[in-house]
Amino acid sequence: MLEENANRHPKKTAVLYDTFAVNYKDLFDDVCNKAIHLQRFPGKRIAIYGPASYRWIVNMLGIILAGKDAVLVDFFLPQEMRSKVLKKIGIDYILSSTNQYILADEEAIIIANADKDDVAGLDYNSKTAEGNIIMFTATADESDKAVVLTPANLLNTVNAISSHCPCDENDKVLSQIPLHHIFGLVYSLLWPLTCGACVCVGRGLRHIDADTYYYHPTILPGSPSMMEYLKKVKAFNKELKRVLIGGASCPFRLFEYLKDQDLCVYSVYGMTESSGCIAVNKDMDGSYEIYSGTNVELARDGEILVSGPCVMEGYDKDEEGSRTILKNGVLHTGDYGRFNHHGRLVLTKRNPGILLLPTGEKISRKIINKEITDLNGIAESYLTVFEDKLISVIVPIEKGGNPDRFKRQIDRYNKKVGYRWEIQKVVVLDRPLPRCGDGSVDEEAIENLLIKEM
Repeated sequence: MLEENANRHPKKTAVLYDTFAVNYKDLFDDVCNKAIHLQRFPGKRIAIYGPASYRWIVNMLGIILAGKDAVLVDFFLPQEMRSKVLKKIGIDYILSSTNQYILADEEAIIIANADKDDVAGLDYNSKTAEGNIIMFTATADESDKAVVLTPANLLNTVNAISSHCPCDENDKVLSQIPLHHIFGLVYSLLWPLTCGACVCVGRGLRHIDADTYYYHPTILPGSPSMMEYLKKVKAFNKELKRVLIGGASCPFRLFEYLKDQDLCVYSVYGMTESSGCIAVNKDMDGSYEIYSGTNVELARDGEILVSGPCVMEGYDKDEEGSRTILKNGVLHTGDYGRFNHHGRLVLTKRNPGILLLPTGEKISRKIINKEITDLNGIAESYLTVFEDKLISVIVPIEKGGNPDRFKRQIDRYNKKVGYRWEIQKVVVLDRPLPRCGDGSVDEEAIENLLIKEM
């Protein structure tokens, strides 16, 4: 893909980062040189974390072309949690912005001579078997589950998007969402690069409301929360033509508002395990058209089953977990739906074990509930999302406990897990959690309780 565009659009700008512009030929050369440099080192897995930048893009693509696995890690993950995650999957090296992306060992100590990346006179062997990408997601039973995706998985998604949403060398795509998320990686980086478009790398959260007017993009991928914010501050530039919303379900009112701005709006349904590729919606009825090449069926209970080249290779180092969700090559999503009379997919229920935030973050409800309940003085807890806020409803062991005490405990917990799972409100009950006849927490009763509280 990179070589083809280097030949087709050699002088066309591929990546624009602030005032730094790189054309497709130079991007290809930089990635190949990085791959040659990394091939000097025997390890197979390289973790990369840092804010989005041209250097991050070159390193990530270079890892894959070197035939190694790129492990994409959240830059804002607290160091203790990051170390735990990386130790679990096993890595050989680290590339991070902290050491200016010089190859380091698993303890982040720079390797001798790794800073000497002069590869003059050496050529990249195009027959090198490309490495995989490992990304993290939440499941009903684990907070950071490692998903193994192949280059074929990702390029399939890229081709599927192109069959529904136009993008070409005249487009500028603004990349503001994290590239360690499947939606950010595919929809705001790999897809536009495949189409010969210009990828404009966002300059960080501080500039999120100004980047649209700075870069003048024609295509803008983003999460629902990001789009809501841009809507609030009126940050949609006049050159913008198409908006892609993913990572979480797009609220109808947001979809309607964007449509009223004469924008083509695409709401994407996908998950990391399906390479971000299941279905897309661009109509007001909210129903989804299945992506080309993806097969979707419904189980007897309405669970959405997905098969085709989008389906992941499996969970890393977890054959049992892979067999549970992948049965004969069919992905059991845990989401539920139906087909309407036009044959389009209608989502009726998302996986109850996973909380999907408007930011695109996924949370394992069972794991977080257990961690909160394990805090001193708490008998039981329940995590939920209400009015776009992550809320923990807790029942103290002793009635009449001081709510401020539990708030302080949750604040300390937030610091431990980082911003992505920050619990924004604590509701203390003086009675047990309401439950249904089967013993599960009554979500409707919880919602009614929160309506009164808020």
